[in-house]
This record gives sequence, C-alpha cells and structure tokens, in this order.
Amino acid sequence: RTLNFSMAEASAGFFEGTEKRIEIDFRGDGSLRNAPRSDWDTVVTLSATQILNCKETDQFTSFLLSESSLLVYSQKAIIKTCGSTVPLKAVPKLLDIGKEQGLECEWMCYSRKNFLAPEEQPHEHQSMEQEVEVCKKVFGPVGDAYVLGPLTGEHWLFYEALYLEVIDYAERGDFTIDVMMYDLPKDVQEVFHTTEPEGSRAGAETMTKQSGLGAIADFMNAEVDDYCFDSCGYSCNMHSGLSYAMVHVTPQDLCSYASFETNFGSTLTGLPERPLEETLNELLGKVIDAFRPGRLTVTLLQDQGAVSFLGSAPFAVAEKNHGYHRRNITSSWLGKDYQATIANFDKD
Repeated sequence: RTLNFSMAEASAGFFEGTEKRIEIDFRGDGSLRNAPRSDWDTVVTLSATQILNCKETDQFTSFLLSESSLLVYSQKAIIKTCGSTVPLKAVPKLLDIGKEQGLECEWMCYSRKNFLAPEEQPHEHQSMEQEVEVCKKVFGPVGDAYVLGPLTGEHWLFYEALYLEVIDYAERGDFTIDVMMYDLPKDVQEVFHTTEPEGSRAGAETMTKQSGLGAIADFMNAEVDDYCFDSCGYSCNMHSGLSYAMVHVTPQDLCSYASFETNFGSTLTGLPERPLEETLNELLGKVIDAFRPGRLTVTLLQDQGAVSFLGSAPFAVAEKNHGYHRRNITSSWLGKDYQATIANFDKD
C-alpha cells in the first residue's frame, strides 16, 4: 500500500513531542521490580497515559507507553512522558512503591526542555512558576529549581532534591544523555508514517529497520521493544545489559521531533568499566546521522565519577563531521555530586 504522506500528516495534527521526565533513585535492600504490575498501571494512569508493551530482562523492566516510556530497575525508576501528560501526579505513588519494597528515596529530579506549545499543556505545566510550585508540594521541604540555557531560547528546567547523602561522590559514575532533535527532513519524517494498523509488528519493525535504529541497536548489542502508532509516530525501548535507550518520534512536519536518551556504558552505582568517550561519540554520531535534524539539543546529567570516563562526549560529536555548529552551552554543578549540562546546535 502507498501512503498519502500529506493527508496522513494533516489528520495527525500538532503533538507536543518534548517530554517531561522524572527520575528517582532509591536505597535499601528491597527491589522495585518486586512490585506488582498493578502498581505500575496506577503510576501510568496517574500520569495520564497508558501501558502498551512491557519487556523484562535480568537487569530492568521497561514499559512502552502511549506517551513515551517507564523504566524500572531494582532501585531506580524513570518515567518520561510527552503530550499533555502530568507525571508529577505519579510521584507520591512511586514513593509509596519504594516504601512498600523496603526502600528509601535517595534522590529525585523532574526535568523538561521548553515546550513547543506551552499553552497546550495542562495547567500544572503551562509555566515554569506553576511547575516549580507543584514540585515544591511533591518533593517536600527539600529541593531546588534550576534553569539551564537561555530563557529566550532552548532551555532546560530542572528540579532536584537529595534526601540521603552519598558516602563517596567520586565513586559514583552514573550518567544520562538525551538528544532532542527538531525539524526532521521530509524523508526521515516519512519513515515514521505507516499504513499499518497501530501496534502492528510489521509496521514497527519496518520503522526500526528503515530509520537506522536497528543498526544502532546492533551497535549497542541491544534488544528492542518497538511500537508504531496510528498513521504516524514511533517509540522503542532498548535493553543492553544495565544500559537502556529510549526513542520517541513525532514525525508531523509542523512539530517534527525525535528524542534518543541513553545511559550506555553506565553501571548505575559504580564507576564505568572503561573509558566511554569514543564509544558514546560514535553512538551519538549514528543517531544524528539517522535523523539529520535541522536543530538539536543535547543534555547530560553525570555523577562526579563519570566525568573522566566521558571526556568530550556527548557534545563534541555534533560539530565533528556532522555539519552542526554549537549555539550555546550551559553547565552547572548541582549539590556535591553531579553536573547538568545543556548544549544547543544548529545545522550549518
């Protein structure tokens, strides 16, 4: 069957691809993975989304959502949702799950990049001031809000709270890289349109293969859980040992967007096993080449112990042989332990 690209796009309309993200680290002898499935159904429902797929490996469980993803490790949970979702409403339930499994909350953060259409968001997310007030209620008496990047341009709102001190910050080497890509070329957009029904295995597998994401998964030696949406749109979670990648694509021309988030090479609580600069730069180069966005934002959240292992990654790769120039970069050390950095790039 042949897809009428312009008609499918027009029927899809605007969708806010930019995600809201919550990450919680727990401490203790229990495991979040022992929580019943009904608990995660509740978390997702409170966030105003729903579970589509679930994949379990020895290291973690991933859920593909109707709006992005939920990842559950034994002592870490990450929920990332796009559209008009409200994941902050799920935080009390997430904390309750931890308590029920014998865990204490060590650290928690909420973050999101500036929205394409903030006026379309639910009231909790229509301004930074409103979001900060909600975070104060949800996080309790601990925590601070930060904005990295220009307020008049691409910026990153970050609210974090440390509840339990870490004994040796230099021995913690966890990190997260997020590549947020806008203004995708028409041929890339078209890969993520389909005539297959929503949830079709053939539709999802075709998108994974034709987009180059299959080759990226092979590079990571990752298993893929992928999903195609009705007429257009795509999500996948990748499992590579302790490492993950989350990919979400909104291909409509008026709001085209793709994100690729990963912790590839992280050991979560200890130091990485080897230098990661070359590997991560190669991986992110493959991502940029697959999507070829008109502009992109790269964020990095890293523990103190990860700095020497990452080197120039992930910020050098966009300017090196990939045809982008950096517009700005902003970085801040938060608390004693970790660094948050945002860099914005435009195509030459």
